[in-house]
Amino acid sequence: MGPRNDPHRYGLIAQALHWLVVIGIALQFLWAWRIDEAESIRQQFALVNQHKSIGVTVLALVLIRIVWRLFNRPPPFPDSMSTWQRIAATSAHWGLYVLMLTLPISGWAYSAAAGYGPEWFGWVDLPAIFPVSERLEEIMHEVHEWTGRLLLALVAVHILAVLQHAFVKKDGVWRRMWPG
Repeated sequence: MGPRNDPHRYGLIAQALHWLVVIGIALQFLWAWRIDEAESIRQQFALVNQHKSIGVTVLALVLIRIVWRLFNRPPPFPDSMSTWQRIAATSAHWGLYVLMLTLPISGWAYSAAAGYGPEWFGWVDLPAIFPVSERLEEIMHEVHEWTGRLLLALVAVHILAVLQHAFVKKDGVWRRMWPG
């Protein structure tokens, strides 16, 4: 298996980007939960800054992943998949990309509107992409929260589809993204 996709499976780069994004998103949900459970303002502040940094990292990885996908077509669907399943799978994947972009961008906008410029692990200060505005802060907070919920729901559907391919259909689709 090489770095590029082939007709049977995703290449090493697509797999690495996929699993790094999975880890990043899992960390984001864990950090969001930890922020809500923080015992002190200092701990909450540190967790929020880490959450922002991980979010910026996930955003960069998703952008790289989209560019990689545009130049490295994914393996074709198996012949056993019906037209509606192919449409659903394609729609779900692009829906995941939209949500994976919207979530960190809305978080960045939420932070900027609240008057807190995001930074990346304390090394790089990122520009505020929106002006400070209490009303915009409220809107971006809601967008960020609901996008997170939608992403979680679509990820659950994605995992259920993977499990269906692995244990019901046994068509090998899940192995296309699995390392090794």
